[in-house]
Amino acid sequence: STKEEPVVQIRLGDKRYPVCKRKLIEQSDYFRALYRSGMREAEQGQEEQLLRGGLSALGLELVLDFINTSCLARLEQEEGGEEEPPLLEELVEAASYLQVTPLLRLLLSQVRLGNCFELHRLAQVYGLQDLHDACLDFMATHYHQVLRRPDARPHLLLPHALQQHLKERRMRGTATLVAIGDFMGASALGLPPGPHPPVEAPWSMLRYDEEAQRWLPLANNLPPDLVNVRGYGSAMLDNYLFIVGGYRITSQEISAAHCYNPCLNEWSQLASMNQKRSNFKLLAVNGKLYAIGGQSLSNVECYNPENDWWNFVASMPNPLAEFSACECKGKIYVIGGYTTRGRNISHVLIDGPFTIAFQCFTGKFKL
Repeated sequence: STKEEPVVQIRLGDKRYPVCKRKLIEQSDYFRALYRSGMREAEQGQEEQLLRGGLSALGLELVLDFINTSCLARLEQEEGGEEEPPLLEELVEAASYLQVTPLLRLLLSQVRLGNCFELHRLAQVYGLQDLHDACLDFMATHYHQVLRRPDARPHLLLPHALQQHLKERRMRGTATLVAIGDFMGASALGLPPGPHPPVEAPWSMLRYDEEAQRWLPLANNLPPDLVNVRGYGSAMLDNYLFIVGGYRITSQEISAAHCYNPCLNEWSQLASMNQKRSNFKLLAVNGKLYAIGGQSLSNVECYNPENDWWNFVASMPNPLAEFSACECKGKIYVIGGYTTRGRNISHVLIDGPFTIAFQCFTGKFKL
């Protein structure tokens, strides 16, 4: 029969916890140093180790569970709800005190929307730089989803300085030129009806590879809802690409909104606009999106990524077609176009997110 491995009794207060001595030495830098140091505590005849330092029994139990099983089963059972796991603070405190490096390393892959704020805070408290960076990377990668967290709303856990840092972190990649065209499907390419292999339309969404000096497909997982869509609005905000509205060749205008996250190479569907619209302008201004006008439309909608919702704001004086629009210093400029009566417009309409209505601007520019 195989010889049983030595077991150590870890004592905290009036509680004792048996744990395999070999695993304890393997997993905990604290106990490894203790047993190799030759200190009196390491030579106790009954192999009992007394812990002090204000550790909680719950935190010690979680860490010893990990040392015995090499997994965080109990913590995972607590997850799944919208609230942050209540065990994290006890776990991180005990793991830091006992220097259980494998557990702290495992936490790097356990960052979720429900715990990223709490883990970020704990990483700062206990000086865990790797965990701190992992939380920042996760929050930057999922930035808009993080903004929508209920615990981010008071801006106590996501202050302005941290928001700015996360936005800058999202921009750490290589700047890439992107070209977007009509999202054509098999029918638009003239293929016969019936089953056929999926058709890639690389000219619908391209990125320019400067090293190869050629255009390559930006994303190969285009959502089915975007196939055969034309006349949509597109804009970049916080390094997300937004494709909103438009019309399908076989049907009428649509109000759907989609977002491409290059950090994950993933598409997600957002809240739809209140108004179906096509051939309109979509602009990013001060952290929000503005859908301006459209075919025979003068109304304007604003999208706030913090709550994933559209609401109407000040309308243009008249519906416009074939107009241009841009943002400059926090204001929206609508230029040219013609009305539904066919009348050409030669002035500039100006609107800011904090003004009540569009203003008419005439005169000459100074260059």
